[in-house]
Amino acid sequence: MQAASRNRGCHPRRQRGRAPVWLIILLSLLGGLVMYWYTTPRDVPRWVRGWLPGLPEYTGPLYRWRDDQGRIQVTDQPPRDRPYETVQYRSDVNVVPPRD
Repeated sequence: MQAASRNRGCHPRRQRGRAPVWLIILLSLLGGLVMYWYTTPRDVPRWVRGWLPGLPEYTGPLYRWRDDQGRIQVTDQPPRDRPYETVQYRSDVNVVPPRD
């Protein structure tokens, strides 16, 4: 009799193994946001880039200059003692020149 009186005022138990709907919606929204940022890395805020796994890097400017032998060099840091040209390129375009 005591067991029956204990269960009268209680709420029915939830079924175990089911996630709440709000949790599924929240995880879906977060997943969509991460996927959007992954496919458009330039739109990702700077503070997020460091902790998203596998995020393609946003490419900054490159610097084209000639060395002492007259060969063209392209680096990500400008040379200190010679003139250089700043080169911007798109990260989604092939930058390798075609074979002749």
